[in-house]
Amino acid sequence: PGWSVADLVDHHGEVLRWAARIVDSGERIDEEFRGPSDVTELADWYAAGAQEFISVARSVDRDRACWTFGGPPGKTWFWIRRQALEAAIHRWDAGFATGRPGGFPTGVASAGITEVVDDFFPRQIALQRSTGLSAAVALHATDSDEGWILGRERGADPVAVVKGPAAVLFLLLWRRTNLDDHRVEYSGPAELAHEIRTTRFAP
Repeated sequence: PGWSVADLVDHHGEVLRWAARIVDSGERIDEEFRGPSDVTELADWYAAGAQEFISVARSVDRDRACWTFGGPPGKTWFWIRRQALEAAIHRWDAGFATGRPGGFPTGVASAGITEVVDDFFPRQIALQRSTGLSAAVALHATDSDEGWILGRERGADPVAVVKGPAAVLFLLLWRRTNLDDHRVEYSGPAELAHEIRTTRFAP
């Protein structure tokens, strides 16, 4: 909310360059890479940043030690996955903004769900950006028969289940859709449903 498509392109172009420097050096980088003020130059600037990241990522061993935020794995592959998923969700944003929202290959969506469940949601809680869920929730992808436990840090069995295509669950965790989506099936306490609607699972 509040962003233009130009803001979105500028954001991801900056993130791509930041990630490229991290992958290249293996170290944390605290530098900003703002895009051009002239929006007519944004497309070429963005494409150059994307190509920079791709070139760097292809040149290094995916299992090489590299700084990553949050915690393990501390490997280059974290950034390859992270930027693929960053591009995926923002590609959807751009499509939504222009009236042409796209989808995701099931494998990409599943990787996105795994990232949120294993990395982003615990980090949101650790950074006090989220209070977490009062109970664990089972996620089930109906198109791939994969499952995840969201909020498992509570240490108890799930008391609710959310089912839907992997792409829809991915969008749900990124607050791009909600439990009212006709493709989503929820079973569990109403109070927990409210938490799922309002909780920040990802940045």
